[in-house]
Amino acid sequence: MEVQFYFCNSDSRVINKKLTPGQSFQGQARDEVNIMSPIIRFDTNEILQYNYAYIPEFNRYYYVTDRNAFREGLFDVTLAVDVLMSFATDIAQLVVVADKQSMEENGDEYIDDSSLVAENVMFQTVYNYPNGFNDKGEFILITAG
Repeated sequence: MEVQFYFCNSDSRVINKKLTPGQSFQGQARDEVNIMSPIIRFDTNEILQYNYAYIPEFNRYYYVTDRNAFREGLFDVTLAVDVLMSFATDIAQLVVVADKQSMEENGDEYIDDSSLVAENVMFQTVYNYPNGFNDKGEFILITAG
């Protein structure tokens, strides 16, 4: 089975991760393979420098979570599926109603999700009218806020 290895420095919560290309290696799956967390055996030391992988046969991206050495150059590599990167195209095409948003990069300050705290300044202005507004002494009080 072919496994393409990469180096990934992106946060795990990012959908489209920035990958530094590595190498492709042939590995052997042990007995039954769980597509969500496969364990694959490689006969090379070069896989130790990578932390991310793609398996074309499964069409999924994976984090390298563990490496077990058996002898010089023989390793079992445990992978864990990266659901966000594996299904990035499908996720991007979803039509959603956002309840909350992040203002870090692509937030829209005009979408009210009740988490944006605007400046709250209390003020008052007092106007004195010694003779009132008119001759009858009637006043109109309007408050807002």
